[in-house]
Amino acid sequence: MQELELLTGRSALVTGATSGIGFRTARTLARLGATVYITGRDVTRGQAAEEQIRATAGQPNVRFLKADAATVGGNQLLARQIMCETDRLHILVNNVGGAYNDRWETADGFEATLAMDFVGPFALTQALLPLLSTSVPARIVNVASMSHAWFRGDPFTDVQSTGCFLGGDAYSRAKLLNVMWTFELARRLDGSGVVANSADPGGAWTSLTAGLAQRSVPTWMRLFWPVLRWLQRRGSPEVAAQSSIFLASAPGAATLTCAYVNAKLKRAGAAEAALDRRNQQRAYELARKLVAEAPTAAERAPIA
Repeated sequence: MQELELLTGRSALVTGATSGIGFRTARTLARLGATVYITGRDVTRGQAAEEQIRATAGQPNVRFLKADAATVGGNQLLARQIMCETDRLHILVNNVGGAYNDRWETADGFEATLAMDFVGPFALTQALLPLLSTSVPARIVNVASMSHAWFRGDPFTDVQSTGCFLGGDAYSRAKLLNVMWTFELARRLDGSGVVANSADPGGAWTSLTAGLAQRSVPTWMRLFWPVLRWLQRRGSPEVAAQSSIFLASAPGAATLTCAYVNAKLKRAGAAEAALDRRNQQRAYELARKLVAEAPTAAERAPIA
């Protein structure tokens, strides 16, 4: 178990934290003394998660906020809610994500996997950067996936999957773009006191993985589907949360930036495509363009 530091007096936002990996991440940060904000779509589940975390953490500073993580406007509204709740934010864990068996579009007209795993976290982070910058030292943790390395082809071609949709490919692409954008963000924040890193949780049995159907994975992977499901069912969300917890609270991660940390809490190599500087810049610019063009966007000012 990694060494963690007490977080008394600090505040953290963990998105998608009413269950699974996000819930375990938020619970640990609350146990360490942080004021923790958690988000989700369902108020009943959110309030239940808030009460559970308070009880197990032994402290009352846990607050659930209902949020629409699928749209740019929803993420910007969440950022404004956070800024109304607190004048300091020391930890942002972009944990929320989505993977789907069928293609559907959000209110912004974006393919949902791309919106949930790439555009939304970018929109939220950009909206919260001023608050994070006044709270230094601060940490941004973007939850990635080992599947980012499975994507084949040009990730910048047909990003909305209008020509062909396969749930597993859409998820791998979105997570690859997420890792690329995180690395570019980390460089832009260099020396600011705000660090940004990618956390790979490894495999775990969560509502996201449980909901995927065999038809959503590439053909070659379908041959191993029973083995894959067996491995996923053995994966613990408790263990999977450790990489996010490490990057959010371990003293050893305080100065770590532009890193991809795997489930063994080791700095690991991301996919070759993710390490390409040009790709990182293109992913950042793509996210910025999509945020600016989103019909639900509440803020039209240029993004830095």
